[in-house]
Amino acid sequence: MNSPFVLLRRLLFGCSVLSFLPIAGATDRADPAAGMPPPPATAGPHTFKRGVNIDNWLSQNEGEMTYGAPWFTEQDVAWIAAHGFDHLRLPIDSRIWLKADGSLDEAKVAPFDQALAWVRKYGLGGILDVHFLEGADFNSGAASDVRVFTDPALLDRAANLWRTLATRYAHEGDYLRFELLNEPKADKNSQLNVFNLRMLAAIRESNPTRVVYFPCNKWNTIPNVVDLELPAHDPNVAVTVHFYEPLIFTHQKAPWAFPAGDKMPAVPFPGKVPDLTGVLPAGQTAPATLSAAQDIDPMFERLADWARTKAAGREILLGEFGVFFKADPQSTTNWARAVRQACERHGFGWTVWGYRSVFPVRQKDGSSAPMLEGLMRD
Repeated sequence: MNSPFVLLRRLLFGCSVLSFLPIAGATDRADPAAGMPPPPATAGPHTFKRGVNIDNWLSQNEGEMTYGAPWFTEQDVAWIAAHGFDHLRLPIDSRIWLKADGSLDEAKVAPFDQALAWVRKYGLGGILDVHFLEGADFNSGAASDVRVFTDPALLDRAANLWRTLATRYAHEGDYLRFELLNEPKADKNSQLNVFNLRMLAAIRESNPTRVVYFPCNKWNTIPNVVDLELPAHDPNVAVTVHFYEPLIFTHQKAPWAFPAGDKMPAVPFPGKVPDLTGVLPAGQTAPATLSAAQDIDPMFERLADWARTKAAGREILLGEFGVFFKADPQSTTNWARAVRQACERHGFGWTVWGYRSVFPVRQKDGSSAPMLEGLMRD
């Protein structure tokens, strides 16, 4: 069902210590829009059409990626709002948030609460994304942990976590949404349906109408949405998927995706694929050319077809998509524009991965990255 490159993806999407660039200090901003925050946005209905992931801040904090580090501040939220984004996805590592007795560690939750205050101030939406959960991660092979889908005790603990989070944030307005789990990889798609409904039930005890995103299985890949079950009588359940295809473009030269990446020639988008002999893992091949018509549009048509018959009236969010910073700048812009236009044709919202990591919309020096051009301009 999946592209052979999907099998490489589980060391990516911000899940590697290599997926982060050193960040300049909060006052080191080259973009003039970051000098002074714009006035807070007028309060009103919140949309989730154009978002950005704040990656490597409250999850995936190995090495220099210090948890809650001050590289992300109110000035960053101001920049995000000023550049046309309407929401933030805030990935958290719930394992860090919990004490041994199952209660929340207030010191670990505090940066998230501060971020919510900034989100409110600038009139944005926010998504609390449980990026990691005890018994559930998105690694590949022997490092993978999928016990939550088969272990009743872990399922109970996951439900208690969401019950705790939901109760804590029940007073927040509809600007805040919940995402049950990032990139689940249950052995069977049906197991994820059991998980989703159990987490939703815990949330609905205190949040009867808050929008909750259901992920689909196998790293949120679009082909697996066909088995996603949605509660018929709960219209406030939305759907989230991820998209990073074709991987030979979006992850070119990324060492965790292509171990011989330092030898990888530039892969353009659109365009002819160069000779990748010695770069691709054994047994894998690459197409002769890449294009939106071949590599992007059909997948989004597939998602739209499913949505029309199985999720009519529900919001669909492309919760992650992005390009490794070593790709050609113009090709990055081209790919971003093609994905964004595919979303817009079908009425899907999107949340780019990421902000200032090695999949950037904003550069280390504070200036705009090539990704931003494709996201915001035709």
